[in-house]
Amino acid sequence: MMKKKLLFAGLLLSQSIFGQVTNFQKEFNSINEHLMLGLGSYALANFAISGAGYFYSDDESSKRFHEMNVMWNTVNIGLALPGYIKARRGGQPMTREELLKAQKKIKSIFLFNDVLDVGYIAAGIWMREVAPNQLDQENLFKGYGNSLILQGSFLLVFDAVAYYIHHNHGKKLPAFEKVSWSTTGGGVGLKIALD
Repeated sequence: MMKKKLLFAGLLLSQSIFGQVTNFQKEFNSINEHLMLGLGSYALANFAISGAGYFYSDDESSKRFHEMNVMWNTVNIGLALPGYIKARRGGQPMTREELLKAQKKIKSIFLFNDVLDVGYIAAGIWMREVAPNQLDQENLFKGYGNSLILQGSFLLVFDAVAYYIHHNHGKKLPAFEKVSWSTTGGGVGLKIALD
């Protein structure tokens, strides 16, 4: 009788763990979907504003600023669209280990991107500072520099927020990391860490 109760409790626990893994994956995909939707929306807004700004600007520096914004956001939309589609589809169900790996990978990507974003801002500041020394390319350096500062600043905030969201979501993982299965000579063992 005791074995049946333990088996029943083990089955209920395994269903609970499976449910946690499934829910975590759905939340993970939903977070990515919303992040990519945000990035794509920002890119489309830049296309509209800077597309019009390019044609209506009177000075060359402003034209170059809007030109770089459009080019930059071509890359953003190129990242956001496939990322959104992938997150929306959800992919195949993942195991707990695959989710741990995906969680770690995405946090690393956003953290690495934040370092790159600081580099974009620094490059923009440098371009703006050396612009007066560039003779016939002063407006290009000034406009592109201002665009790099703007785009790098947006991405710095975006990547930091994305990292923070995924980091907080990842805190749900330890709940099912504390459960492990093992096989013994005559059956299956279940170990739960209570600390």
